[in-house]
Amino acid sequence: MLEGFEEVSDRDFYEKVMASETPSVVLFADPNSPATEDFVKLLKPYIEQYGDKVKFYYMDVTKNTSFEDFGVFNFPSAMYFRDTMELDRHDFVPPPEMVEQAIKRLLRLS
Repeated sequence: MLEGFEEVSDRDFYEKVMASETPSVVLFADPNSPATEDFVKLLKPYIEQYGDKVKFYYMDVTKNTSFEDFGVFNFPSAMYFRDTMELDRHDFVPPPEMVEQAIKRLLRLS
């Protein structure tokens, strides 16, 4: 499990992410990939800063297939959800400014 993230699976994705009233960031990743570590390090400050307002999840792509429904085929990738809708996505390790912008959009701060 990735520190700071709650694991989400195919079974509970809709309930935890889509149907939740709390905005969510979902990291679709292979937990054993070095690129995943880079993305997690990038998201850590945002978990600390916004963790009380935004849920941070990860989906292990080696055990689940829901990512295919969203057209996610590059890993790691992050998707940003609010009110059952995808508001943003990063299918690459983005610069911090892009993550900040996506989270502020989730929270309607920008």
